[in-house]
Amino acid sequence: MTIRIVPKEQLESNYAQKTSVVGHTPLLFLPHIKSLYITRTSRLKQLGKDSPLADYIAFCTQISELQNELVKSMPVKPSTDLRDLIVNVQKQGCAPLSLTNFPLNTLWQSYLDYLIERLLGHNKQIDQAIVELKAKTMQEKQDLATHLLNGEFDQVPKTDSLFIWSALSCYYAQLAAQLPATAEADLGETRQFCPICHSHPTASIVHLGGQASFRYLHCSLCESEWYVPRVKCTNCEESSGVHYYSLDKELAAIKTECCDNCQSYLKIGYQDQDPELEIIADDLASLLLDEETEKAGFAKTGLNPFLLP
Repeated sequence: MTIRIVPKEQLESNYAQKTSVVGHTPLLFLPHIKSLYITRTSRLKQLGKDSPLADYIAFCTQISELQNELVKSMPVKPSTDLRDLIVNVQKQGCAPLSLTNFPLNTLWQSYLDYLIERLLGHNKQIDQAIVELKAKTMQEKQDLATHLLNGEFDQVPKTDSLFIWSALSCYYAQLAAQLPATAEADLGETRQFCPICHSHPTASIVHLGGQASFRYLHCSLCESEWYVPRVKCTNCEESSGVHYYSLDKELAAIKTECCDNCQSYLKIGYQDQDPELEIIADDLASLLLDEETEKAGFAKTGLNPFLLP
C-alpha cells in the first residue's frame, strides 16, 4: 500500500472509498504546531531525570523550548502557493515539500540565527561550534542544509548538523501543518520515506484512542505521521522474519522492530503502555536499546533530529 497526498476536498468527497484499507482511520497526520514542542519539552524534562544522558537531554530540551518560541514569535506565514503545490504534486505522485517540488529558500536561516544565539554558553565545545557556524556565509549554510536534506550527512560537520536540522525542522513542520492536504491509499507497497517531505522517519508509534490498532511512522524533519501496516518491515517490506526486542519486559512502551531479511531495525512506541510517550524524546532517551539491538547485528534505519549521523 502506498500513501499518496491529495487535496482535502477531493478526499472528503468520497471518504469511505478512499480509506477502505484501514476503515475510517486517517492515513496521514500533519503536525499540531501549537502543542508539538510543548509536549516534547515536557517529555524530555521527565525523561532527563536520573538519566545517564541527563546533560545532553537537558540541552535538547533547551532546543525544543526555543523551537516553541520560534513558532510563536516568528511563524511561517500562510501561503496560497501551497494549495497549487498539492494539486501539482498529486499529478506527479511526489512528496510536496521535497526539494524537487519545493526549493529551499533562506527563511530557515533566521531560525538558525535565533537558535544559536540563545544556545551560546552551554559549554565550550558547543560555543566553539556555534562561533564557527556563525562565521559561515549564507550560501555556505544553504549548501550545508541542502546536503542534509539530500541525506548527505557526511558532507556536514556533526556539530553543525544538529543546529541546522533543528532550524530546518521548525520551518518544515510549520509548512506541513499548513498544507491543505490529506492522503489516500493506492495499491502497492508502503514507502519508507515521508510522503510530505521525503525524509527518513525517526520511529513508528501506535497512538491511543481511535488509532490504537494502527501504527504510524513519524517524520524526522516535518513531523508528519503516515500509516504503515504493523508487523511489516518498513525498510524492505517483508512480513516474515520480523520480531521485537525490549530491554525490561514484553509489554514495554518502546521496542525495536527487527527484520531478519534486511538486518535493519526501527523503534516502535506504544502509547497504551505509556500515554505520555513522545516518539522523538523517547527514541533519544532509549539509546541503550539501540546499543543492544545493534550488538545483535541490526542497523537502524530511523533518524532522530537530536542524533544525526
